[in-house]
Amino acid sequence: MSLPPALYGLLLAAAVGIGLPGGALVVGAGVLFGPWLGLLTVLAAQTLGLILNWHLCRGVLRPRIERWLARQRRGRRLKRLLQTPASLKLMLLLRLSLIPMNLVNASCALSPTPWRAYALGCLGLVPRFAVMVLAGEVGAEASRGTLSPLAIAGRALALSASAAVLLIVGRSLRPRDSQTD
Repeated sequence: MSLPPALYGLLLAAAVGIGLPGGALVVGAGVLFGPWLGLLTVLAAQTLGLILNWHLCRGVLRPRIERWLARQRRGRRLKRLLQTPASLKLMLLLRLSLIPMNLVNASCALSPTPWRAYALGCLGLVPRFAVMVLAGEVGAEASRGTLSPLAIAGRALALSASAAVLLIVGRSLRPRDSQTD
């Protein structure tokens, strides 16, 4: 018996919403639903989960998170950094980085970062999720023995192109050196 995409998406949205790591669920969507339905399921679920997480961190959980940060040496430093809003450019860089998504979500929700910059910055997650879903789908095909050489070449090309796009976008968003030659 297979889990329907809508139910799977709700489980992923709940995990993201309450701040649980969801990487395995993102890859699992590729295993269970293939690349296209898997990616659509993940994008819908992540959207719901990120909205829920934002509101929980900004509201109900804010006092608890702030107390936790105050007790941690690194948390006190992070709290000082959270006094300024993140720009859209910084949000995109954070989304393209390998910093745990839950830490980025909570940090942005605690800071005066506007909702619009947060939401638009989350678009930076689309290539990351696409690669993860595709990896799950390739793994499932390989385990079933149905991965053809042509499919391997196509997937390798897609993964390479995704990695190149992430690298190019990351480099273009990097702060420029202020020194002149």
